[in-house]
Amino acid sequence: MPPQSRLLAAVVVALAALPSSSAAEEPSSSKRGVLVELYTSQGCDMCPAAEEILGRLAAENPGIVPIAFHVDYFNKPWKDVFSDPIYSQRQMVYNDVYTGPKPESYGLYYTPMLMIDGARSVNGRDPASAAAAIRAARTKPPAVSLDVKLDVAEDGLSGKAFVAVARRSTKLDDAPLLVCAVLREDGVSTDVQSGENAGKTLIARFPARRTEYDFVELNGTAPASKQFAFTIDPAWKRDRLRLACFVQNKRTAVVYQAVDIPWRATKAK
Repeated sequence: MPPQSRLLAAVVVALAALPSSSAAEEPSSSKRGVLVELYTSQGCDMCPAAEEILGRLAAENPGIVPIAFHVDYFNKPWKDVFSDPIYSQRQMVYNDVYTGPKPESYGLYYTPMLMIDGARSVNGRDPASAAAAIRAARTKPPAVSLDVKLDVAEDGLSGKAFVAVARRSTKLDDAPLLVCAVLREDGVSTDVQSGENAGKTLIARFPARRTEYDFVELNGTAPASKQFAFTIDPAWKRDRLRLACFVQNKRTAVVYQAVDIPWRATKAK
């Protein structure tokens, strides 16, 4: 569904601003994780079906890393409780760098939209095309290793993610890499009071709650490390929180690796 108006955000800044138990509890750097992003909104009547599809894709494809980025351009009259301008800007970057087919009238700036590994866009209500794109992405070995450890406080209300990235492919170019960590809480219900979904109780699948990011450049085989700190709302259900991390080429937006771990300590050092 095309938005009522486009955000004319700066493309470079937009990418820089960036971008459940769907993955194994012990992610491996050598095993391919596929990032599946859904661009969605509680103000879009087509989006609840797409969120259900995202949930089914996660259940049927344990190797994927699902994230629902809620955009802010449908926030009238209902303000999406998960929305953030940063996610609308991230979607605009995809619209500008994507070289594949896209709708002529509104490009990739619409909801619901799925993006697979930053390389293949499909309509969010097309599970068959999404599954095919996931299968294709899995055939590509990870270009980087991505190791993530969590140090979570005893009360579960805060934590630090320790992320290490290293080159695995000699074909990897020297472009700056976006390293992003996204905390999500799956299965959150919201009673929508107005807009296209007025009167409905919506169940959000893997909505982004907190997003942190930084950039690294890999020189030779030397790894790069980053730390991200998170503080959560006490009302969030900690047993439903998971941390997604991914590494993405800043210039092309292609994702090189993604992992998904539960919100609990993993012996970070």
